[in-house]
Amino acid sequence: MNFAFSPEEEAFRQEVAHFIAREITPEVFSPMGLLDTPARQAFISKMVPKGWLSMGFPAEYGGTGEIMPLARYMLNQELQKAQAPHVGKNLGIIVNCLLLHGSEKLKQQLIPPTLRNEIQWSLAYTEPEAGSDLANLQTRAVLDGDEYVVNGQKRFITSAHFGDYMWTAVRTDPTLPKHKGISILIIDGKAPGMTITPMRMLNGEQTNEVFLDDVRVPKERLVGELNKGWYYVAEALSYERFTLTSSAGLVRRFGKLVNWVKQAKVDGKPLAQDPLARRQIARLSVMVEMAWMLDLRCICMAAKPDYVPSNEAAMNKAWGAIAETELSDVALDLMGPDGYLWRDPEAPLEGDMASAYLMAGHIRVAAAGVDVAKNIIAKRYLGLPAS
Repeated sequence: MNFAFSPEEEAFRQEVAHFIAREITPEVFSPMGLLDTPARQAFISKMVPKGWLSMGFPAEYGGTGEIMPLARYMLNQELQKAQAPHVGKNLGIIVNCLLLHGSEKLKQQLIPPTLRNEIQWSLAYTEPEAGSDLANLQTRAVLDGDEYVVNGQKRFITSAHFGDYMWTAVRTDPTLPKHKGISILIIDGKAPGMTITPMRMLNGEQTNEVFLDDVRVPKERLVGELNKGWYYVAEALSYERFTLTSSAGLVRRFGKLVNWVKQAKVDGKPLAQDPLARRQIARLSVMVEMAWMLDLRCICMAAKPDYVPSNEAAMNKAWGAIAETELSDVALDLMGPDGYLWRDPEAPLEGDMASAYLMAGHIRVAAAGVDVAKNIIAKRYLGLPAS
């Protein structure tokens, strides 16, 4: 089996990498990949005239048609490698899901400006009592004439403070079993009745709580069928498990760690000659390579028409998050106390590993978490009975 990109794909990848190296600045640098500042949004907008954001999407919605189906995923990987703002949420999740389930009106209204980077999105699933058990969500949407009236609270909505639209899971029928009465509404990011409260993360980045008090949403902003939202959320999470949680950053950090080990010394002796260090690096090398192969598998499967790589994405999520945790743990063990320096001129690798360590817990629970991914693999792929 040949895992290499075609000559055309490799030329595109190199063109993207050169563009990023030329255009990225300290103001654009974004460890979490957010488009939360004018500088970061302008950086992505420079790709619009090149056609990079629209590659592979249908021409009737502003796309380029079937040109290199892998291109948008390759673009996202290169952005993540460079710790630049990336397009995994807007293109990989929102546009893909709108193409599958959005009404023709929603597609015409929202996909073209998203491909032009003119609007930004946030994902609003999690609530105080509905994290990995997302089906327990309580935010209510009640139809009142031609509008839904939404009341409830969302938590850890990272892009809410700058998103123009919020892709929101709501309960539209509390009488049905909890997986059955959920719908997806697209809510204006500045809708009357919405209050956004910042929450600071360990790494200094911002996420948010969102309070919805009698927020009115036109019923035409319903995505797909009423009370079918659980299935749309599941598909969106599958896309999230290999677009927002790509292994590209893992590959980059592992390469930096290997280069550091090659030149580091402990008690005057080269760390690269230490048998334990060599064994740990070898084990990480296998884990990272496995994560990268699972990532490539997902993007190849996603390039198929109308195919959502659910099982494949669950494998990618579970293994990638485990590998991220192992990498940061091993790196800090090898670096000793200096490894915990962060935002300090003396920090090894510019504090990258300390930052990764602070984010490792988040990565294990993002996109419904490692345990949920394992359950998907067990039930859908291995055919094991539900517990």
